[in-house]
Amino acid sequence: MRTLRQSPLFPELSGELGIPKPVNVASVPQRSPFRYPGGKTWFVPTFRQWLGNKYSKSGVLVEPFAGGGIISLTALFENLVEKAVMVELDEEIAAVWESIVHGDAEWLANRVLTFDLTKEAVIRELKKSPNTQREKAFQTILKNRTFHGGILAEGSGFLKYGENGRDRGDRRFLFVVDYK
Repeated sequence: MRTLRQSPLFPELSGELGIPKPVNVASVPQRSPFRYPGGKTWFVPTFRQWLGNKYSKSGVLVEPFAGGGIISLTALFENLVEKAVMVELDEEIAAVWESIVHGDAEWLANRVLTFDLTKEAVIRELKKSPNTQREKAFQTILKNRTFHGGILAEGSGFLKYGENGRDRGDRRFLFVVDYK
């Protein structure tokens, strides 16, 4: 019987990196407005090491399946690249990033901070048809922060409790982002 082995993606680094050790994702700065943003946070230390081993600063990073964008955000915040292109097919997720990048970040943050965070208010808000990109972005963040597991798909249920000691009605739970 023949044994198959996967070739390393970056053979020049395979000896240096070894087997990645498990990462406590709480040790990685949370820069995304999304809760459970695609699960790439564990990859950040390996990504940093890989990019740090390059001879010069990279010009453009393209992050396919961006989701919460933790790879692009890390690269930009830590000045590892000059520019990042986030590629996202999900219209709701893309609406959040487009709103933030195109000048509606302050509006979005204010909308979150002034929202009456009750189950009834969430239901009312989500029944509305968004008229603008930023309204769609707000509804997306609202769903991501109030639905179980941050799942946006139809049929996902509401959280029963907050997490990490934060009540559902606490605005810190609705929009926690670490910009350090």
